[in-house]
Amino acid sequence: GYHYPPVTVTGSVRGDIVSLDRVIGVGEIALSDHRSSQLTLDELLKLAAEAHVGGLMTGKAGIVHLHLGDGARGTGLIEEALRTAEIPARVFNPTHVNRRRALFEDACALVGRGVTIDVTAFPVADGEDAWSAADAVGRYLAAGLPPERITVSSDGGGCLPVFDAEGRVREMDVGRPGALLEALGEMLARGHGLEQALAPFTSNVARLLRLPRKGRLAAGMDADLVVLDEAGRPADVMALGRWHVMDRTPVVRGTFEGAEA
Repeated sequence: GYHYPPVTVTGSVRGDIVSLDRVIGVGEIALSDHRSSQLTLDELLKLAAEAHVGGLMTGKAGIVHLHLGDGARGTGLIEEALRTAEIPARVFNPTHVNRRRALFEDACALVGRGVTIDVTAFPVADGEDAWSAADAVGRYLAAGLPPERITVSSDGGGCLPVFDAEGRVREMDVGRPGALLEALGEMLARGHGLEQALAPFTSNVARLLRLPRKGRLAAGMDADLVVLDEAGRPADVMALGRWHVMDRTPVVRGTFEGAEA
């Protein structure tokens, strides 16, 4: 949730990370957004400390995934946290950093401090003050920044509202998981090599989240595969060694998929 304090099962973020296998960090905590809980620096640092120590105790990522809104403060609170505390920069993981071009530049400056940034594969209209995921990754790589410190996410299922000047919703859309493959296809079409283009979607994510069996093709890794055709479109999908899609046809279906109306 956007809000602070976050809802927990055990009573603390640290307790959830230590006690619950699937919990590896906390987020999305909203910053620079009129819908947020308006965190103070002290609150952000306490949250990051809980996540970091929980990660130390378990070997998990222990990150704080930070939703960045359109607010003028941008990355300011993260910059203050890096200046004033001993918490490793890798704990702070801002997302949606491509939603404004100036915000993206500020986020790229955080990378030099050790932060991994996340761009979102959402639709960008012509003339909009934003970068598409393909644009953002391309600009990042062209700037010579560490290629392992950028990831791409879809915000799949998340709401994509448009607000007026008074904070009222004017339009509403939803994030689509397919946006990831669209962004990858756009990068390939622009001439990025597959190895370079894939990393923000795969190995960089696994490294950040400390998922040692994910993100690479090697002996002993989880057999999660997407086979692409020459145009970069998915043809076959394997998850944990089981084919789910073959020749673009689903071979594993959910209980209600394919049922007659």
